[in-house]
Amino acid sequence: MIPRTKACLNDLLIAAAFLAMGFFLPGSILDKGFYAHLGGIAIGLGIGWMIKSIIAHTQLQKQPVKA
Repeated sequence: MIPRTKACLNDLLIAAAFLAMGFFLPGSILDKGFYAHLGGIAIGLGIGWMIKSIIAHTQLQKQPVKA
């Protein structure tokens, strides 16, 4: 389950921005050319950022709290 902390939601917002940039950059993802490569890179960054943030925040959530 995805944690509902402010930091996790911030990370997911950044990932969504990269994904949106990848989809809405000029030129299609399926076309050849420089803009298609930029779209693929942005989508890859978004997916990578999302996976990284989910893994990092679930590990933080599982750690015991030291009092």
